[in-house]
Amino acid sequence: MGYCSGRCTLVAVCGAQLVSVLERQIFDFLGYQWAPILANFIHIIVVILGLFGTIQYRPRYITGYAVWLVLWVTWNVFVICFYLEAGDLSKLAGFIYACYVVKCITEEEDSFDFIGGFDSYGYQGPQKTSHLQLQPMYM
Repeated sequence: MGYCSGRCTLVAVCGAQLVSVLERQIFDFLGYQWAPILANFIHIIVVILGLFGTIQYRPRYITGYAVWLVLWVTWNVFVICFYLEAGDLSKLAGFIYACYVVKCITEEEDSFDFIGGFDSYGYQGPQKTSHLQLQPMYM
């Protein structure tokens, strides 16, 4: 029977992660969000560094890979729980939406026209107002 050491297991885990993240990257390219694509690229780079550290006996790379793996798994568990609305995460979504609405409401409209002033129709001088109502006169 064959025996797989810890090093061999780590190489297999890195290989499986590379295959799965490349599949995920393909589906992310079909979408319109760029943040998951960039996160996947960073994950690919860190997995390659972890694979390199495993093969070349570089403990610093393996430690960095282990820390990244914990952060990556934590983030993915958070995203899964967020979309499944597990626990109090639905309240978090309401809070985020409320902050967005408050930001939109309190945002001042910056429509100052530097050439014409505050109005975009050009300068209009002061107009005389009369308290008398003018009626058209027909002859």
